[in-house]
Amino acid sequence: MRIFIRKRKLKGEFFLALLLFAFVGIIFYLYNLDISFLALLPLLFIYAKFLRKIEKIPSSFNLLILTLLIIVVFFIIAVILKLSAFWLPAIGFGILITLLFDNLELSFLFCVFLSFLSASLVSKDFSVGISLFSSSFLASMLSFRIRRRTQIIKAGILAGLMQFIVVFLVRNFPLFKNFNFTHLEELSICVGGGVVSSIVVVGILPIFEFIFGVVTNISLLELSDFNHPLLRKMILEAPGTYQHSLIVANLAEAASEAIGANSLLARVGAYYHDIGKILKPQYFVENQIPYRDTHKSLKPSISKLIIINHVKEGIELAKKYRLNPRIIDFIQQHHGKSLVYYFYQQAKKNDAQKNWEEEFRYPGPLPQSKEVAIVALADTIEAISRTLEEPTPKRIEELVKDVVRKKFLEGELDESGLTLSDLNKIIKSFIHILNATFHTRIVYPSDENSDKKSAKYKENKNK
Repeated sequence: MRIFIRKRKLKGEFFLALLLFAFVGIIFYLYNLDISFLALLPLLFIYAKFLRKIEKIPSSFNLLILTLLIIVVFFIIAVILKLSAFWLPAIGFGILITLLFDNLELSFLFCVFLSFLSASLVSKDFSVGISLFSSSFLASMLSFRIRRRTQIIKAGILAGLMQFIVVFLVRNFPLFKNFNFTHLEELSICVGGGVVSSIVVVGILPIFEFIFGVVTNISLLELSDFNHPLLRKMILEAPGTYQHSLIVANLAEAASEAIGANSLLARVGAYYHDIGKILKPQYFVENQIPYRDTHKSLKPSISKLIIINHVKEGIELAKKYRLNPRIIDFIQQHHGKSLVYYFYQQAKKNDAQKNWEEEFRYPGPLPQSKEVAIVALADTIEAISRTLEEPTPKRIEELVKDVVRKKFLEGELDESGLTLSDLNKIIKSFIHILNATFHTRIVYPSDENSDKKSAKYKENKNK
């Protein structure tokens, strides 16, 4: 049934795209504009979706919205307003697509499309197309995983300079041969256009994040602020869970960095992955200070419900505080369909005849991205590492390898996109961080003078 609905949805999107691009083609034909760029679109889509199978590619509908928006904006500027081709916001769109989808390969394909579209709008002037491609892709590279808004402006300025240099080289080789005041005007337009584009991107970014349901690094930094109401609530009401989340975040960030995943997304996702424990913190061992087994008087089935419900309650809290869907994924998926093993074993002791396994599993879904899978592994490893009586490097290594092996064999990582090579790098990263966390300290010799003073003070006090 689900496959049938998905096929109908894809057919609907296909016919909608066909109608809209047919309409675009008619408009371009009426204005005597070159429509050859339309032939490029299906080729780029086939390459991204089926031939190359680019990771984290947006939905067909989102791609359709973005493509039409680019065509409309370029058409209005070049044809309706009749402004210089250098005002076409290729730089702005390059930055926007990179920030939204965190994918340089996808940005490259859009930059190719932008250059063809611009050439079509300016009477096949390919010097403009080449300069817009160069500047937009440079802007994409400069804005990849940036963490400050000022870096967006910097990317716009440098990309504007690149745009001018390329078009000037193409039209006036060698450099400075025919330099005049007209070129100064072009330089100011290129740089000005880059600055304006980048400023506009900063302003409209939250709107596009909401429309496409994505989260950028800039928004992630805002979510990482420990003054966020949910994090403040966790610090005050579930301090053990907060400390656990910090260590998971350190493990996840380092592992994501090792395999080239989004380390900031993994860190922030780790901060929020256990927020459901805020509502009943006393039922989770890390918050029981001094330790008192609150599950002792409960049936395993009741304890299991409380433990599993922290996922559901976390999702509800996240929606209440309007967290981005990408962060909610960490809350919902970090346990996948794993077994609540401790209470499962207790239930088996009480009734060995009954098959309890399905009843004591989390509902899922499995981790759908590398970052969520890394947090899931880090979450389990951090919890189990606390049970090590003597956390020697050898024991830590065995623990990490055992947890990753079990998760892999149980199929918990099947939908995450992690490769065996990725898992080896993740294991090495986890071992390194845990060894640093559980490092030993040397025993300092006592200060004899301090001990004598202390003894003398006690003697005088007793007198």
